[in-house]
Amino acid sequence: LPGFYEALLPAGFLTTSGGTFQFQATAGSQVGAFTTQVVFPTPLLQWTNQAAAATVTRSAGLPITWSGGSAGTYVIISGSSSSGSASGSFTCLAPVAALQFTVPSYVLATLPASTSGYLAVGNETVPTSFTATGLNYGAAIGFVDYSINAAYN
Repeated sequence: LPGFYEALLPAGFLTTSGGTFQFQATAGSQVGAFTTQVVFPTPLLQWTNQAAAATVTRSAGLPITWSGGSAGTYVIISGSSSSGSASGSFTCLAPVAALQFTVPSYVLATLPASTSGYLAVGNETVPTSFTATGLNYGAAIGFVDYSINAAYN
């Protein structure tokens, strides 16, 4: 998209203590040069029951627990499974301050039983706005994401 910039940081780049990272872009044909920053919280989001979540009992609901994360934001919990010609997915949001959320059994019941699914837990930073010639609005956002293979029973 014109005016869309993305920078992916390598796995392990961020430490659990977070930090402030500056990003600069040179001018392009439609958007001028800019400098902005992304502030990752201290501590970063940590998915604390990741191993237990690898096997999902759809009829029981799925408890997810975490620590850390960007104050005033949400934890994004998503998953999917597929089996034969059936597939399904879900996304739930929970306030980061809650430190826990249970994906309801009625949501999980819509997914097919499968040993080939995924589960992810993530958190976005608070957006930092910036200006550049050619942009109506500029925002820099960081995202921390954990993803595992999951079996849905």
